Amino acid sequence: MENKDFDKYLTYDENNKNIKVAVAMSGGVDSSTVAYILKKQGYDIFGVTMRTCGPEDSDADKVCKDLGIDHYILDATKEFKEKVMDYFIKEYSEGRTPNPCMVCNKHVKFGSLIDFALSQGAQFMATGHYAQIKDGTLVMGDDENKDQVYFLSQIKKENVKHILFPIGNFEKPKVRELAKYLGVRVYAKKDSQEICFVEDGKLDEYLSDNTGGKTSIPGDIVDINGKVLGRHKGLAYYTIGQRKGIGVSLEKPVYVIKLDGKNNRLVVGENDLLFKDGLEAEKINLFTFNTLKDLDGIECWAKTRSRDKLHKCRIKVLDEDKIKVEFIENKVRAITPGQGVVFYDKDRKVIGSGFIL
Repeated sequence: MENKDFDKYLTYDENNKNIKVAVAMSGGVDSSTVAYILKKQGYDIFGVTMRTCGPEDSDADKVCKDLGIDHYILDATKEFKEKVMDYFIKEYSEGRTPNPCMVCNKHVKFGSLIDFALSQGAQFMATGHYAQIKDGTLVMGDDENKDQVYFLSQIKKENVKHILFPIGNFEKPKVRELAKYLGVRVYAKKDSQEICFVEDGKLDEYLSDNTGGKTSIPGDIVDINGKVLGRHKGLAYYTIGQRKGIGVSLEKPVYVIKLDGKNNRLVVGENDLLFKDGLEAEKINLFTFNTLKDLDGIECWAKTRSRDKLHKCRIKVLDEDKIKVEFIENKVRAITPGQGVVFYDKDRKVIGSGFIL
């Protein structure tokens, strides 16, 4: 994309001046670029930043000052701890692998934050997510390697009409180019760490400190028949599908097959045992259907990880908040309890999502 091609995203429209938009500002390049784009397009904008687990990034305030717009801070520390951090710790302590971004987006970023934005008179809240909205529902962005609708798939359906994703059809390198072109001060800033409340490389320490050492209790490493092969150093140190660092040496390579939190056992086996023809999920959130029973029997496509490919599947409703997913064309590797499963139609619209049991 040449610089001159950016101009179509920066065209002023007189009709936008009466539309008030809150820009969720993290201080990063994506949200900062969104603010610049919307200001150029003539929207009446202000910035809003969540305080969650520490001091907010000062760059967000600096960018708002550069643009001459108001900047609000929403203190969401209490809700973030209760809804996200406590959930994260509980899931790990029970042998599951949580997805804190999905939970944060549901309860905080597109819950409390969007409510605050609307209370300040905004008609929309814009973010720097790589996602799109079409016909009132979430749609995968053009960059399939950065499918952020996966993480957005638990937000309330009724909030979608208040959301804007101005860079949803961009790829990240092009956002940086546009930011530099616009003179955004943070155009070269590195992306934020994966888990915002855990220091990079210190997940094990964080979990041990917050569970009274429960996640660091050693236990048996066993094969699928229960034969003891060695000792693990704590289930939180391992992930399903992991091969390196397990701590046992056998004739054939082995992988983590299951985290048995109930018995504090690490189950290992050969790679083919990681491939499953189905899964069960709960806490189902719907977008294109009104009731869970409407899902029964439909065929669609599913992802069990954000960077997974789409797998054709059939859904069976088991009860009022539980479904079974049967993969039709191929088995899926390393399905991980606690992670999200997201369903898409043929046009890559999000049908709904749940959490893997």
